[in-house]
Amino acid sequence: MPWLALVPSPFTGAAAWRPTAQRLPGAVAVDYGGVRGPDWYDGVTRRTAEAMGDGAWVAVLHSGAGAFAPSLADAGAAGLIFVDAVRPHPGRSLRDVDPGIVNHLEARATDGRLAPWNLWFDQDPLPRFLPDPAPRAAFVADLPRPPVAFLDAPAPTSDAWERLPSAYLQLSRRYAVQADWARSRGWPVRAADLHHLAMATHPDEVAALLRDVLDLFDLDI
Repeated sequence: MPWLALVPSPFTGAAAWRPTAQRLPGAVAVDYGGVRGPDWYDGVTRRTAEAMGDGAWVAVLHSGAGAFAPSLADAGAAGLIFVDAVRPHPGRSLRDVDPGIVNHLEARATDGRLAPWNLWFDQDPLPRFLPDPAPRAAFVADLPRPPVAFLDAPAPTSDAWERLPSAYLQLSRRYAVQADWARSRGWPVRAADLHHLAMATHPDEVAALLRDVLDLFDLDI
């Protein structure tokens, strides 16, 4: 029975998690196909819960998927692990949280949809993160193009996530502030000198880090 939901960012696809899922029995790289309106957050939560079935499960949230923590907690997640992830922002939209990046993304959008994640930057970072052409092509093929309207969608308001056992894995220096936030909450924090997409390129290391913090949760799953 699946018990570990590896949830990708709304701006990347399940391909990011599949290599790590193969190293963790009972793990599922959740494929929700990108956010779809108008139930942006609830839709992702519903598809994640459907993928996990009736048993207890832990949500592992990468990057922008950190924003799904409140709704996933309401849907029955027994614990949360944030992996190079943003903080939850219940009741607020991405524009409320970071108007600068929203303006940047809007400038690169076409036909009412955001550009693929690798085209958000002046130089595509994927050749550096994923030097092997085959995995890189699979990753690119899996990239969703969320509607621009998602940037203004408020996340569901809930505090259930704050009562769950939680931990933080920092894979890149860019998420040091978020890791410090997790430490301030008394969560276990593990840091690795890897990169933001390390779950795709260093699955053994990331799987080991996940096992480490899961052992601290003491969950009956």
